[in-house]
Amino acid sequence: MSCQSSNPDEQDIRIKNNMDKIKHKIVVMSGKGGVGKSTMSTNIAYGLSLAGKKVGILDADLHGPNIPLMLGVEGTKLPSLEEPLKLSDNLKVVSLSFYLENSNDPIVWRGPAKIGAIRQLLGDVNWGELDYLVVDLPPGTGDEPLTIAQTLGKVDGSIIVTTPQDVAILDSRKSVKFSKMVKMPVMGIVENMSGFVCPHCDERIDIFKTGGGEKAAQEMDVAFLGKIPMTAEMVEAGDEGKPYIFSKQEGVAYNALNSVITSIINKTEGVKETMNNLKIAFPTNNGETVESHFGHCKQFAIYTMNGKEILSRELVDAPPHEPGLLPKFLGELKVNTIITGGMGQRAIDLFTVQNIDVILGAAGNIDSNLKEYTGGELCSKGSACSHNHDEGHSCSH
Repeated sequence: MSCQSSNPDEQDIRIKNNMDKIKHKIVVMSGKGGVGKSTMSTNIAYGLSLAGKKVGILDADLHGPNIPLMLGVEGTKLPSLEEPLKLSDNLKVVSLSFYLENSNDPIVWRGPAKIGAIRQLLGDVNWGELDYLVVDLPPGTGDEPLTIAQTLGKVDGSIIVTTPQDVAILDSRKSVKFSKMVKMPVMGIVENMSGFVCPHCDERIDIFKTGGGEKAAQEMDVAFLGKIPMTAEMVEAGDEGKPYIFSKQEGVAYNALNSVITSIINKTEGVKETMNNLKIAFPTNNGETVESHFGHCKQFAIYTMNGKEILSRELVDAPPHEPGLLPKFLGELKVNTIITGGMGQRAIDLFTVQNIDVILGAAGNIDSNLKEYTGGELCSKGSACSHNHDEGHSCSH
């Protein structure tokens, strides 16, 4: 492929026409390499397609295009830029790797050539009408991220991928600041490799610590989208070209990924679309205010929502506070979200297994918190309690 445009003005028109056909544009970036950014891009795109969305993936990591390998199409060659590679009815992908004679050949280009290549991938490819374009960026804040930010048009937001170590957190802050500098909304931070889940006993071990991504999100006033633990299956899925969210479809890591995808749909398509028949539970002792000590509540106020409309409200007595019982109890009641003051990390993990989102930092009147949440104004403002609570017991101290 040529990396130069014969007529930049005509190319600008083609890019605009292409991008106008795409409803939502998301860029996945990281401050440093090796944090699993391409893994997140692949699983997010594949998950969105499984949710019935028409999705395109642009592999904009020109020097290290890994998306084809993770989708099982490494080595595929396309004859021209006209059509992307179609993986399913809902998913298509374009990568510079498709146009190289040998995938092992390095790309030795300066800035202008890289800028030209990205503009061609955006303007000359017939992306068609899409619900989402997911752009996988290289690490850092150089030519490729800047070109994407200046060329895509309206971007719904950037997703910053980090790992819990201090060095990764430091670099993720730079990605947040970069997004704000180029007027690109930050959709949120994802903490990847947040613990390792043993394949034999399901015990979680925090190899790289945990909570750094959530702390950075809180300090920089951006949303925290979730913690994705490492599993042996996720590593194998990436190497085998079978996205984990498609091949596994169960377990803590799957539920965490699915929660991130649900958050993306919620943020891009509006609360109303994702709140049809949503069940939200508040811990309470009097039916009116949020009980800050989750493990001590006497009742749950459970709301069934249709967008912002309350379809029903019921008070349900809490079961005995035994380890692990509350997540299972609310899961059986088909609760989707619990809004509370605080909660221990172990309890959060158990709710994640039940596919229940946890919103922290709520206080005061239940109706006020519900109004904030359905209006998109309430997100996790607290943090997981550091006390060594048992399963299902948590606090906001």
